[in-house]
Amino acid sequence: MNNQIKVGQLVCSKRGRDRGKFYFVLEIKDDTFVYLIDGEKRRMDNPKQKNIRHLKVYPVVAEELAQEWEAGKNPGNSQVRRVIAQFKQDLLEQESETRG
Repeated sequence: MNNQIKVGQLVCSKRGRDRGKFYFVLEIKDDTFVYLIDGEKRRMDNPKQKNIRHLKVYPVVAEELAQEWEAGKNPGNSQVRRVIAQFKQDLLEQESETRG
């Protein structure tokens, strides 16, 4: 399952108090757990550890964010929030097009 999750990938929590919340994968810990950020409550300095089985994985990767993280740069929480908001808006538009 780990081979389908990448750094910078958009995921949504399926279980727990944060159900329905969107995150980006900041780091892959092992085959079971990843570290997630949302730029709000879970910032770059305090990522959330989450079981991969409790995530819905979207086929969307924020390439520019992933490249900055891997280069050792910190893109900033506001940029993370902005990219998540854009992906959520795009996702809602796609869902409305398929329904309508």
